[in-house]
Amino acid sequence: MGVFADHQPMFVEVETTTYCNRRCSYCPNSIYERGSRANEVRMPTELFEKVVTDLGGNNFCMQFSPHRYGEPLADPRMPDLLDLARAAMPLARIALYTNGDFLNPDLFDRLNRSVDAFVITQHGDTMPAGVRQTLDRFGGQHPKIRYKTAQDIQAQASNRAGIIPISYTRRSACGVVMNELHINAHGDLMLCCEDYLGKKTFGNIRDVTIEEAWNMPERMAVHRANVRGEFALDQCLSCGYGRMF
Repeated sequence: MGVFADHQPMFVEVETTTYCNRRCSYCPNSIYERGSRANEVRMPTELFEKVVTDLGGNNFCMQFSPHRYGEPLADPRMPDLLDLARAAMPLARIALYTNGDFLNPDLFDRLNRSVDAFVITQHGDTMPAGVRQTLDRFGGQHPKIRYKTAQDIQAQASNRAGIIPISYTRRSACGVVMNELHINAHGDLMLCCEDYLGKKTFGNIRDVTIEEAWNMPERMAVHRANVRGEFALDQCLSCGYGRMF
């Protein structure tokens, strides 16, 4: 393997767990039971290792994040998984998106050696105690931590391809499929981050390399059509998220 044949994804997101401890009204987990503990699916460690090893072998130097709709810090393997990712992808920017509910100073120290950016979103009324304790250690702020609130999320709310009942304006074109690669806990290659139900997939990462997945003819056909605004998939037609880079 070498570098990506066409261009590298700007973002690669890998779901290690489907479980989330919250049920926010602006998230599909509030409607479906996919995110419950009873229905939790965890990506096998060896599959995660395959993904990051493939990426590293392609000199991946863009952003990697271990999340989708699950809470990554609810996965007890996360520190070790991120160590694997860091070792396999020395050029990548590793960004951890979390609700902060499971974070504490000791865990932050453990993660800090592998993570380049912590994006913490407060979904409750107050800052989680562990986040406050962590920030207090650094005088209230840390260069790697970006802190947001639920209001920030709601101000840019997505209808998640038609699942969340909010008003939206469909974009005239979308470059998400062109620029991002999303893999769920089963290893399925997802259409994009908005396709919560996984209505459209492009095979499974168990069966192909990252480079093969990225340059898959069917996936390329979808992204080229979306960039032209020729939306063929129902979830693209009903989505208010699309963006161009």
